Amino acid sequence: MRKWKILLSGLMTATLLTGCSTGQAAEEEKVTPVIPNKQDLKIAVSTDIHYLAPELTDGGPAFQKYVANGDGKQLAYSDQITDAFFEQVEKQQADILILSGDLTNNGEKASHEELAEKLTAVEKAGTDVYVIPGNHDINNPWARSFSGDEQQVTDDITPEDFEKIYQAFGYEEAISRDAYSLSYLAPASKDVWLLMLDTSIYDSNKQVGSPTTEGGLTTGTLEWVDEMAKLADKQGAKIVPVMHHNLTDHSSVIQDGYTINYADNVVETFADCGFEFSLSGHIHTQNIATATAENGTQITDIVTNALSVYPHKYGMIDYHHDKKQFDYTAKPLDMEAWAREHQAADPNLLQFDTFDYETFYQNGYNKAMEDLSTNQVLKNYSDDDKQKMADTMAIDNMCFFAGEEPPKTAGDTLWQEAPDSFLRDYIVSTQLPLKQDNNHWTSK
Repeated sequence: MRKWKILLSGLMTATLLTGCSTGQAAEEEKVTPVIPNKQDLKIAVSTDIHYLAPELTDGGPAFQKYVANGDGKQLAYSDQITDAFFEQVEKQQADILILSGDLTNNGEKASHEELAEKLTAVEKAGTDVYVIPGNHDINNPWARSFSGDEQQVTDDITPEDFEKIYQAFGYEEAISRDAYSLSYLAPASKDVWLLMLDTSIYDSNKQVGSPTTEGGLTTGTLEWVDEMAKLADKQGAKIVPVMHHNLTDHSSVIQDGYTINYADNVVETFADCGFEFSLSGHIHTQNIATATAENGTQITDIVTNALSVYPHKYGMIDYHHDKKQFDYTAKPLDMEAWAREHQAADPNLLQFDTFDYETFYQNGYNKAMEDLSTNQVLKNYSDDDKQKMADTMAIDNMCFFAGEEPPKTAGDTLWQEAPDSFLRDYIVSTQLPLKQDNNHWTSK
């Protein structure tokens, strides 16, 4: 374990873990973190685990219907995927693990508590964990368990619960806390400080009856971000901002609710702070895009593929102290190796790559066929054309989530010439040439 405690000193000013923050603290404390000597870092990055505690489902009809109507998450194997990922992180000998929100399926208290137990084991194995919530994690009225033919309401959690459950995974190490959110600043090493930003909006979820998809940062939080940047600069440290919502658009179609509200203001703040890149999730794809501030400063936003969704990638960042450089690489989760090592009997786990491909393909194919059968502007195609178009949708959708350019298929022209619809626009957008490699990035 490399975590450290805060010592009083006159070297730097920040707010202690008292629930206060700059602007609200009655009296500022001067503190300095005792930092680990290790200068190079291996940082694992994951997002959108959507962990579902096994006891919340019996795998029956209600659960199967829920999964079939969903967005392709492999919820039936949530526990195994999570365990396999944490073991792979341990084998990679990662110093740090960052989880950027949507830790649970729909904010179930049992899911949060069990995930925290797993994270305790991750830290005992030598990897420090830092988390922030996503839009599914707090005050979620959709928290459910599944039994037989029925969904049943189960306990969710409050912001106070989140901080308590995940106290050991970033909040104890924070040298400053934002007054307006669950955001915090924590030094991962002498050179690298993590700015964990809570961009989720959850105060009105219960009144609305659903979790709020969109996210943002208040003016007060952005002012705090600026203060933290100045603090890190005085100490010669680089800040890595981490959010659940995206700093910039990662699709020409899927933007509302995914790109952070008032993104221009956030980009300008990040540019003024000298941030070179940010980490985010939420949209589930593997994608790297660039935001440009008014003065021409460019900031790279790296979205890591959702761990819960095909093809279950995670990121590994190597920080090189001598070059002050970050290298990001997306890596596949090797479920089949984990299944063999643990002598799993389930053939779906032993042949997970094929099973996962087929189920995610079928999910996209079925949704396309449904739209082609019910949408007034699309339903007049022949059965043969509909099958070609559904196949194209399934393949292009998989490539979009994997961050790859799709192959040419028989339905390409049919979609390009189809009447305007959301599905048509989405599929055509996935066929655009990639602007950059979505699986690798190196800082300047």
